[in-house]
Amino acid sequence: MKQGSITRFKRTAALFLSVMMTFVCASCGDSKTDDNSMTRSLLDSYMSSFLNYDINGLNKCCMARLDGYDDSEEATKGCKILTSRIVWECETISIDGNSAIAQVKITRPADFEGICTAALDEAIDNLDKNPEADPGASLTSALKKQSSGAETTEESVEISMTKVDNKWYIVKSLAMNRIISAIRTPVRSVYLLLGY
Repeated sequence: MKQGSITRFKRTAALFLSVMMTFVCASCGDSKTDDNSMTRSLLDSYMSSFLNYDINGLNKCCMARLDGYDDSEEATKGCKILTSRIVWECETISIDGNSAIAQVKITRPADFEGICTAALDEAIDNLDKNPEADPGASLTSALKKQSSGAETTEESVEISMTKVDNKWYIVKSLAMNRIISAIRTPVRSVYLLLGY
């Protein structure tokens, strides 16, 4: 090969490698962007289901499934009232390969049990005054009223995620499961006391 041909070959090879590296870097950036948008979308779906007390929606987002409850329709409405009082904000999502951790700030009613007890007392008072009223509807109305002005508390919760077959899932969030339990237990109890 002549000297000029070798130089052209080197230039062509260098240009080819440069173009290939640009594509590789761009695709790496796209992958990171995709992971950012996919984890954020998953978190939004998870929290939307949480705020709507949608157990099926939560299970679609999670690796570990929550047990379905056989609560009455009225008790489920009561749980939805309390979860709807929760406000959340994503503070950070840290991604490391196929794992991610979201830090989420939750502002929620401080005392779910206290709200339910006050709502039950209010519903019983209303039923004493109006015995023809529907007990479940009275309790649901009282829960709305008691929860709307309830004292709130803030906490930071960690939500773990994993990617399987290019799809992200919630692995666990003990704090969120604890909040669901803290809502469902007293709500179910007060509705059961009224026969629901």
